[in-house]
Amino acid sequence: PGATQIFDFTIYTGPQDLQLLKKLDGNLNKIMAFSGVALLDIIEKFIYNVLLLINKIIPNWGVCIILISLLVYGATYPLTLKSMLSMRKMQELQPKMAELREKYKNNPQKLNTEVVQLYKVHNINPLSGCLPMLLQMPVFISLYQVLWRTHNFQGAKFLWIKDLSLPDRLAKLPFGLDLNILPIILAVAMYAQTKMTQKQTATAGTPSILSGPLMSVMFGVMFYSVPSSLVLYWLTNSTISVLWYRTIK
Repeated sequence: PGATQIFDFTIYTGPQDLQLLKKLDGNLNKIMAFSGVALLDIIEKFIYNVLLLINKIIPNWGVCIILISLLVYGATYPLTLKSMLSMRKMQELQPKMAELREKYKNNPQKLNTEVVQLYKVHNINPLSGCLPMLLQMPVFISLYQVLWRTHNFQGAKFLWIKDLSLPDRLAKLPFGLDLNILPIILAVAMYAQTKMTQKQTATAGTPSILSGPLMSVMFGVMFYSVPSSLVLYWLTNSTISVLWYRTIK
């Protein structure tokens, strides 16, 4: 009672700007967090620092997103190449698959056994096509967190896009709707990508709904209201996949 005790606090009110936090206090940058998940937080901080580095060289955030997409695609390219070659092999096996389906149409269990054996002989993994996309998901989630929690993309312009932290909103439609072009372009790119693998998915026994236009429409709807920077990232990746798929022999 009657004693005096002094507490010192550092209070920061401002944007999550890593460079600014480092300038203010050497330890203050530790408060900067994204998802709070340890593994994702590492990826998120790495992406954030790479984006800052690229932006120092090319001061356009739209170009930075395209380049980070190229870097991610390059990092996962060996798996993507293996996936594409596997899909090509499955396309080549379509006549044999048709013969097996006809031969064992009344014996589904035997058909499955023969299909698995055919895959083993030709060293094909029918699930390999999903692996590159699965590896992309942590990066996509991390990029979403970076865009959501940092201020750098707010008001950043690219082509017709006025704000990369918002949908591209090219024009206003009736009933208060916005015309977002990027998700529509993405849906077209996804359709082209799935169209090229349509024979493979049918051969593998995957429901045809996954290789038809419905999946492309679903992607367009899912991405319609998300930040244009995220759509730009995914569109770049899909476009590269289509171009590379056409060149793989």
